[in-house]
Amino acid sequence: MSVTFRLATTADQPRIVAIYNQAIATKESTADLTPMTVAERQPWFHEFSADHFPLWVLVEADHVVGFVGLEPYSDRVAYAQTAEIALYLASEAQGHHLGGQAVEWAENAGKRLGLTTVISRIFGHNQASRHLFEKHGYEHWGHLPGIADMQGFTVDLEVYGKHL
Repeated sequence: MSVTFRLATTADQPRIVAIYNQAIATKESTADLTPMTVAERQPWFHEFSADHFPLWVLVEADHVVGFVGLEPYSDRVAYAQTAEIALYLASEAQGHHLGGQAVEWAENAGKRLGLTTVISRIFGHNQASRHLFEKHGYEHWGHLPGIADMQGFTVDLEVYGKHL
């Protein structure tokens, strides 16, 4: 599967939310437990800016198949050069090595934007994401045991990081 990356637009928001809602249903990669609406995600969309913390969509054959963003890690000034990566692929796009392309895209853009550090928070049971980030040189920086109640089971949160 060959993809291109472009900055997300307002018109992409419904598709981004639909992909995110697929992730909610799996309980693999987000602690949100109920489907979201575009309106509910507006505060999250507004965290992104093209000049420092961008959000991109992955496009294959004119169809958005995923999104990747560099979110502000914190609103505290000393963390201004640190981003948390958000990466979600539509179910039909998983298993096609797009995650690796997205991680590399985000890192390269992050360097150009002056970011120095990227972190990723990954559920302990999400072996595919853990493997993806380890494969791209992210180190295991933290373990938060039993931190998320997923309504039926409790999960650990692993923190991975990389200095750009």
